[in-house]
Amino acid sequence: MKIVHTSDWHVGRRWKGIQRLDELEAVLEHLAAFIEEQSIDLVLHTGDVFESRNPPAEAEQLVNRFLVRVGRAGAQMLVIAGNHDDPLRLDARSLLTEFVNVQIIGRPRPASQGGTRTIETRRGETAVVAALPFASPGAWVSALDLAGEEASARREYAQMFERAVQDLCGAFRQDAVNLLMAHTHLEGAIFGDSERRVHISEDWAAAPESLPSTASYIALGHLHKPQKIDGPVPAYYAGSLLQMDFGEAGEEKTFIVVTASPGKPANPSDIEHIPYEGGLPLVDLRASLAEIEESADNYRTGWLRVTVPLTEKDPDLNRKVRELLPNALVVRADLPEAEEPADFRLETGAPPVGHYCAYHLREHQHEADPAVLETFQDLYDQATVED
Repeated sequence: MKIVHTSDWHVGRRWKGIQRLDELEAVLEHLAAFIEEQSIDLVLHTGDVFESRNPPAEAEQLVNRFLVRVGRAGAQMLVIAGNHDDPLRLDARSLLTEFVNVQIIGRPRPASQGGTRTIETRRGETAVVAALPFASPGAWVSALDLAGEEASARREYAQMFERAVQDLCGAFRQDAVNLLMAHTHLEGAIFGDSERRVHISEDWAAAPESLPSTASYIALGHLHKPQKIDGPVPAYYAGSLLQMDFGEAGEEKTFIVVTASPGKPANPSDIEHIPYEGGLPLVDLRASLAEIEESADNYRTGWLRVTVPLTEKDPDLNRKVRELLPNALVVRADLPEAEEPADFRLETGAPPVGHYCAYHLREHQHEADPAVLETFQDLYDQATVED
């Protein structure tokens, strides 16, 4: 059975004033074409389809087109909600997407109530998929526990995850490809250097030991850095669709292709990481203005964060950089650490020009030009002349 594992699309996210829908459309076009050309049997999406619980209409249209295209290509697809998705809305969407072989599970539920799905592929093969959408701490830990000892509440959360996995995986069969998919943080998983780490609490994590040894493959979502989790069977975070922010600059984004057989773990040689195509790279560029001018043509593709080393402040730096590199989303000056300015005290009753002298010395670490002081005094005198 040929399986594609993708995750963390965050469609509809606005970042640095841009929505990146064109990039997302190109990447999803590449992914859909791969599924069609390779005759993929089953697609697993492990959560955070959307960036928010109320995504813009264009984001929903983009996702809907992908789901319909994949279903019409003959593949089966199963989607679970992530912490950014609205689980109720995804459950409602599933009433329609099931007509094109796309099942969506928004809320965590026991196996007896649809948490575990049996899927027949077009080749006549069977997959048993234990699906665990994101469960917030409040969903599994009582308010009293949350308000009490934190360590105890975290242990209870991890225990609830383990019980849910045991229930969902209880329906695994020896004659089927057995799969677990979950949107969660596992202890020991690597966050990476994303600016978005602040949105993920490391405390509310499940234990890798709770993962089943009877699965053929374990598909994980939530962390944006693609990575393998150590364990008795292959378990992977697929990672995000695009480089989400400059903390992920240079990180290759991939989806995972697994060839699995009934009743046994997939072999490492049967797991491939395929780079997404169509997204623009995020680049952290550090260069002087002269270096940028000389090599600007090499950096006009992608989104840039530009750091310019300077010896003194340049209030016109943003304009200069963006004239050379219109795709620079962030422009920063790297200035030498300023020495602590001398303690400059004014005598009581000092004239306004004296205050300006103090300001200039404090801000620029050198005295103002006499011509500037003369101009300041002239302007002050004109402003205070009575009619």
